[in-house]
Amino acid sequence: MYGHLSLASLNGLEEGKFIPAGTKIAELGAKEENGSWPPHLHFQLIKDMSGLKGDYPGVCRFSEREKYLANCPDPDLILKATFS
Repeated sequence: MYGHLSLASLNGLEEGKFIPAGTKIAELGAKEENGSWPPHLHFQLIKDMSGLKGDYPGVCRFSEREKYLANCPDPDLILKATFS
């Protein structure tokens, strides 16, 4: 998921593009290009985009919770983040 990035960050990106490890790929967008949201990052794993392109829900109805939890596993599986 790449929402909330600066619009300039999308220049030169395309689906399937190889990006070497360690390469900077984006910058957070200013609130003016982010629907007035302050700059922030979503790190979301998505198993199946279900035919969607360019966007995927970052939130869902509580009634759809299990479906989205199954399709979007905990990103800490990759991040191994520690918070104190």
